[in-house]
Amino acid sequence: MDPEFDPYRRWLGIPPDEQPPNHYRLLGIGLFESDVDVINNAAERQMTHLRRFQTGVHAAECQRLLNEVAAARICLT
Repeated sequence: MDPEFDPYRRWLGIPPDEQPPNHYRLLGIGLFESDVDVINNAAERQMTHLRRFQTGVHAAECQRLLNEVAAARICLT
């Protein structure tokens, strides 16, 4: 595992000063968004993007972020 690798920044564009991200930031939606369709679509978008990295050298980090996105979706819906 590369200690310099930052999956939040590299894959989701979340800078270090916004980490750890809240659920809304993790999904890339506005704070306190309540529309279930917006939340579900955002979660699907993030998961689809992250799945591209599931078989790479950072597979463990990818799985961790996929789990975080899934948890955010459940929490917000």
